[in-house]
Amino acid sequence: MRVRQARPADLDEVLRIEHRSMPDPWSAIAVAAELRVANSAGWVATAEGRVQGYAFFRTCRPECELLRLAVEPESRGAGIGRTLLRRALDHLERDGFSSCFLEVRSSNEGARRLYERSGFVRTGVRKNYYCRPAEDAVQYYRDLTGTKGELA
Repeated sequence: MRVRQARPADLDEVLRIEHRSMPDPWSAIAVAAELRVANSAGWVATAEGRVQGYAFFRTCRPECELLRLAVEPESRGAGIGRTLLRRALDHLERDGFSSCFLEVRSSNEGARRLYERSGFVRTGVRKNYYCRPAEDAVQYYRDLTGTKGELA
């Protein structure tokens, strides 16, 4: 598996995973914008010439926020999400970002385990944050300073 920065040519493969992974998927316009906007940072994990997962962050120094992380359903459980998250956070830390925030559906236990094993600390809950379906968001925070190599 290879992790590299996402680029506009990845749009179709990212959309394929987005629509298979998210209960309320982003549109093609929204994903295309993330691949082009200046304060977005995206990475893809590839294997056998195909995108297997992606992660998008919004950046505003010294902080960043994980907006989306998804792995091809058939490829889950193989460590792709963990590797993708670790390499992206390592890169963001090297670029001078000191903290990362995220929100995740309260029912997404697999993602919550991944984030907690990766050093994120639960900081709160946003009631009824998500729609389609309506659900609470669990908020997490992670300090990125001096933690390289400590991710699960």
